[in-house]
Parts: sequence; C-alpha cells; structure tokens
Amino acid sequence: MKTSHRIHWFTMIALVLLVVRSSALEQRTFYSSKDKTKSFEAELTGYDPIKKMVSVTLKSGKAKRFSLALLSEEDQKYVRAHAVILAVGRDVDITFKEALGDVTRTNKGLVRSRSTPTSYAITVYNRSDQIIKDLEVRYSFYYCVGSSSASGPRHSPKVQKGTLNYPKLFGKYNETRKTLEVVIIRESKKGVSPPVSGGG
Repeated sequence: MKTSHRIHWFTMIALVLLVVRSSALEQRTFYSSKDKTKSFEAELTGYDPIKKMVSVTLKSGKAKRFSLALLSEEDQKYVRAHAVILAVGRDVDITFKEALGDVTRTNKGLVRSRSTPTSYAITVYNRSDQIIKDLEVRYSFYYCVGSSSASGPRHSPKVQKGTLNYPKLFGKYNETRKTLEVVIIRESKKGVSPPVSGGG
C-alpha cells in the first residue's frame, strides 16, 4: 500500500486585517439639544472626548466642528458609541510580521521533512493621546496543502482565521499579539525536486 505524505506550504502569504473604519459610518439626521426643532444631515467624522467637540461632514461636503452639548441626547449617545470607531480610523496603525518557531527536520527513507510552526505578530499602535478600549482585529492568512505523492493532491487552499482583542490601548503606545499557529511542512524525496508553490 502506498503512503501519501501530506505537506503544507505557502503559495502566497497574505494577511487580511479587518478593523472598523470611520468610513463605515453613514449620513444621518442630527437634531438640536433643546426641542429638536433644528436638524441637519451629516456624517460623523470625529469626536474629542476631552474637549467634547464633534466633527461632521455635511451633506454639501462642508466640514463643521461644534460642542457635543448642542446635539440632542440621542445624538450625543450616538457620538459616544462611535468614539472608538472614529479613533481607530484616525489614530490606529497596524503592522504585522511573520513569526517562525523552531524547525523540526526528519528523514523517513527517501522522504525528508521540515516542519516550521508559523504565525504572525500583529502590532497595533495608538498615535493619539487617548485610550482606545475594546479594539478587535480580525485576520486571515492563506496557505496550501498538498502531497508528495505523484497521485496525491497538489494544491488545496486553506485559510487560518482568528480574532485578536486589545482591551485597552493607551495613547502613544503599541501592543503586539500573535495569531494562531500553522505548522508549515515542506517535504521532498532525495533526488526529486519539492513541489513548486506557484504551479497549477
């Protein structure tokens, strides 16, 4: 009975980071604080929690900045609820770097195997002076699974997904967390070239 050796290798390294951006906010109707007799259409673009100042872009495209107290109670709640979203879109930088674990090498007959635990270190930096709470980063990275057997599958795409949580990110501070790990295995037979990652 022939043994089909499973191998994992990257054909392409791609890390998709998903964070909620301020552009996700839509135009809405804002009302005045007292009797709601005045209203205007705008998109919320910024909020300073220390100065309690709100920034919006009007339907006409004009930018305006004013005190939170000028808005109705419902609109004030809306602004506060979206403060983190606005901060992420404006003040957060995200970088990532491949993180490799210790390589394990084995030889079984003609088959040589090299296993490398692989993950990504994701660093989030808060450029602002304010604390950003409960930031969530969703990621996906892609790899392929194949076989060293001539009759085995050559390229079966796989994806590793996960979520990293940053409960409290202080101003002018960065924090690094690692994604889940995938063991990348590269196998070859003596005298036979390993699979070409970019092939069909």
